[in-house]
Amino acid sequence: MLNEAFKFMWYDKAKMFGILFGIILSVFLIGQQLGICFSLLNSTISLAQFNQNYIWVVSDKSQQVSDLPLLDMRIYRELMSISGVKKVNQLIVGGGSAKFSNGTKTNITMIGTQAPSYAGGPWNFAIGNLQDLLQEGAVITDSYDAILKKNIKIGDHFEYNGNRVVLVGQTKGAKGLGVAYGFTTVERARKLCKVPTTKASAFLVEWQDGASIEQVINAINKEIPGVKARDGKTYTDESLKYFALNSGIVASFGLLVVFAIITGFAIVGLTMFSAVNDRIKDYGTIKAIGGTNGVIRKLILWQATIYSIVGFIVAYFLLFGFVQATKTSLNIQVTLGLIVFLIGVTLFIAILGSLLAMRKITKLEPAAVFRT
Repeated sequence: MLNEAFKFMWYDKAKMFGILFGIILSVFLIGQQLGICFSLLNSTISLAQFNQNYIWVVSDKSQQVSDLPLLDMRIYRELMSISGVKKVNQLIVGGGSAKFSNGTKTNITMIGTQAPSYAGGPWNFAIGNLQDLLQEGAVITDSYDAILKKNIKIGDHFEYNGNRVVLVGQTKGAKGLGVAYGFTTVERARKLCKVPTTKASAFLVEWQDGASIEQVINAINKEIPGVKARDGKTYTDESLKYFALNSGIVASFGLLVVFAIITGFAIVGLTMFSAVNDRIKDYGTIKAIGGTNGVIRKLILWQATIYSIVGFIVAYFLLFGFVQATKTSLNIQVTLGLIVFLIGVTLFIAILGSLLAMRKITKLEPAAVFRT
């Protein structure tokens, strides 16, 4: 049956390539849009995502990780008195503009963390030494952000919010949504971003060995007003849910995915119907010599399966090439879940498209092919 299905496909090469084009185009676009969507969503929560091994203590007005109203430093001392708390790390997050020697500017979100553990960042550290942050004016930026495009190298100076700073290291892929992340010490971040010494953006809490994280979180929420404590995974999920529901990212890319599926189905379905219609006498002859509708269905489904396999393989390699070509600007991850989904979509488009052709053949009277 497989051999016969291939012969039917190969008979009309133009329609065969037309069907493959529809599948490849649709699957590639779906994978591309979903990959970009997930990449953008992950970038919005990267600060929380790479710090899930802490208890996050933020303002009770905070809805997601990029929204961090300042907290009073007295909370720092209150946290230290909570049973089960081992260490409290300050986190400063502030915005600003970097100005380079050629007069160009770029926005950078500066993250201040405490030495020597530097809880909160930098993550994906690639070049330099973390202890170099203790130098006067030292900052770390991402190797793929706008600073790299200005040919700023390790050891070079530039201005940040009117202050002279020096680049001492680089991360690789530590970015937010449309914004570069910079890292420095808590004290320097306060100075650069004009955050009072009496304030902090968040506190990253470490708990003692043997202590229950749930009990520590419940104690913080109960005993300290004006804050909310969440374990890192929960806070990351809450931030992701907020962006997914309120940013419009999911709705926009979801609509594009739906259109890609409809387009693929339309191309594949109509082209397969046309191919079957052109060979209606051949299918009728099979029925006339005793072939059942079941045999016809298998023949068409085998064609759909071949189209699915070939179309998915080509689309996957195109998607892989796209991921490699955009890895400096987008951190697209082709996960197992995405691959399984794309395989399902490929089969759905091909098999559903074949139903149009199958319906016409199963209703065909064998004697009709001998009428002129």
